[in-house]
Amino acid sequence: MCKHRWRKVFEEFLLGGMSPIGYECVDCKEFISNNQLTPAGLGGIVLENSARLVAPCGGRSKTSSGEFYREQIIDEYGKLTIIE
Repeated sequence: MCKHRWRKVFEEFLLGGMSPIGYECVDCKEFISNNQLTPAGLGGIVLENSARLVAPCGGRSKTSSGEFYREQIIDEYGKLTIIE
């Protein structure tokens, strides 16, 4: 059984900005969308400095430096990974 460590997941809007869409366990990859959350909460811990940003509508977008990406993931130690 996984002791969940959750990171926040965001989706970028087509015209800029982003919206939180849920939480993903960094260990087992289980995903809980915001509309599935119950008053009982997630169980486990939420990593405050870890997040994943996905491009709009499952497509691609550009970083501030002009690099294309499908996902940007920052881990709990501050390391940024860009997935093209």
